[in-house]
Amino acid sequence: MNDPTDANDSAGPTPRDSHDHHSGLWSALVQRADALTATVGTGQGEDLHARRALIDFVHGDVLAHLKTEERVLYEAVREVGAHTLVATLEADHRFLLDLVEQVEKADTAMEAALSARALVVLFALRIEKEDTVVLRTLTEAGVDVTALLEGMIVQMATDYDAHFSYL
Repeated sequence: MNDPTDANDSAGPTPRDSHDHHSGLWSALVQRADALTATVGTGQGEDLHARRALIDFVHGDVLAHLKTEERVLYEAVREVGAHTLVATLEADHRFLLDLVEQVEKADTAMEAALSARALVVLFALRIEKEDTVVLRTLTEAGVDVTALLEGMIVQMATDYDAHFSYL
């Protein structure tokens, strides 16, 4: 992911709170996916607790984050006319949800772990897309990205603070 202090980024630095929030989500997601992967080959049913922890985290923290992004960030992107970009981000969200469902419905720990790994990669790419493409698009359109992201972080804290278990 981008270093929030990268002075060569034409969109400017990513506000620290946004970067920290993404880092916290991604780190917690990786930890849960690692725990699930560690159950592969340990015996039938050993993955159920790790699988549930991952699914609960995604349904709580990750989806809370994505819902706020949809309301705040995507609306700003729509307002600057970047409708194709919004459609791409919405497709990412659908794929993330599909992968969560695959983790839930997997017949084996191996299948669940593979879907969890794909989820981690897609989420990392999604964060990178937001930090490099979305924020640059908004900045180039004259949007005060720092104020927008600060408002989004406040909105997340207001709406979903109880969900963010990684804090």
